[in-house]
Amino acid sequence: MTILILSSLLLVLGVGLLGGALFGRIRKRRLALLLAAILTWTVAGCMAFGGQKEEVATIPTAPPPTATFTVTPQPAPTSTPTSAPARPTATATQPAAAAPGPSPLATPTHIPKAEAAYGQLVFPSARSGNLDLWVMDLANPDNPVQLTTSPAADVEPRWSPDGSLVLFSSPEDRQYNDLFVIRADGTERRRLLDWPDSHEWGPAWSPDGQYVIFTTERDGNYQLYVMSFDGEQAPINVMQDSYFYTYPDWSADGRWVVFVSDRSGNWDIWKLDIQQCLQARLAGDVGPEVCQPQQLTNNFDDDFFPRWSPDGSKIVFASRRDGERDIYVMDADGSNVTRLTTAIGNDSTPIWALDGQAIIFSHRPVDNWDLYIMNADGSDVRQLTDSPGQDRFGDWKP
Repeated sequence: MTILILSSLLLVLGVGLLGGALFGRIRKRRLALLLAAILTWTVAGCMAFGGQKEEVATIPTAPPPTATFTVTPQPAPTSTPTSAPARPTATATQPAAAAPGPSPLATPTHIPKAEAAYGQLVFPSARSGNLDLWVMDLANPDNPVQLTTSPAADVEPRWSPDGSLVLFSSPEDRQYNDLFVIRADGTERRRLLDWPDSHEWGPAWSPDGQYVIFTTERDGNYQLYVMSFDGEQAPINVMQDSYFYTYPDWSADGRWVVFVSDRSGNWDIWKLDIQQCLQARLAGDVGPEVCQPQQLTNNFDDDFFPRWSPDGSKIVFASRRDGERDIYVMDADGSNVTRLTTAIGNDSTPIWALDGQAIIFSHRPVDNWDLYIMNADGSDVRQLTDSPGQDRFGDWKP
């Protein structure tokens, strides 16, 4: 606004100088006034039109308990399954920077030397021509094993807390995505939720494995629902309002759920006391005021894919706030936001690995997504996959 006022004043001054040039009596003075008018208008024009164009955030469109609700914090698994096939996919955007891209080395140098500590990564990949789930031993990232072979796109896998099952989203033989579960050895695939006329995606387990939270469009907008894994408790609409919610993740203590919502006008990250909210819903309270989330980010551009750290102190997420999409981390209350990646290209779908010591994320330098791993502070970035198919939306277990 200040620049526009100054440029307008300069334009008026230029008109006055031009009048002196046209009607002055002394020829030399008239020429000087004419040159001064031209110079004044030039400066005014630069001030009016030379500023940077403000970036406008857009809201993207999607692809695409019982009478007492209690979630028990999940202890760390004591054993590692010996086999598990996998393969998924995803997409995103990130900011440009002068720093070099991630190193193409296959094995991160910071991974603990004890093979049992590497853990396993389940992820979607199109390397076989179709989006299926694959499982990778981080001790041997060059030889992932295929978990699903559906003709449909199997995506967004999540290990169960005990590591025996994989929860994911797939249309299978329908037009819309449903929720499915499969054993870690690729057997006993079954549909977990049968809502044939709406998309369901972005599922996450409660830390005790008894409940699943997910996003559905069955109400016209994107709402968060919670259902019991054994099917005894029907799905409950958590928020019950007109805003959009997606990509939930449950904290390890069972109290909080973090998610993305457009409540602020663009996609920001929020958290909700899920224990308190669901107790009210089960008691019959349907008012939106009983489930009021806390806003963690408030940025002009979009923040996506939040994940709690294993100890609940941090949240990692992806954001376009600096141009392209990069990986960021913040404290659980939304403070101390730190940018972790700066490579040219897009970074997305971050997850915690190695019990919070590392972060696995997807990186797209140009047109293909692959998986990378780095220390939790953003150092020592290494490439995990090098596939012509898209590799994204992974999930790690010990």
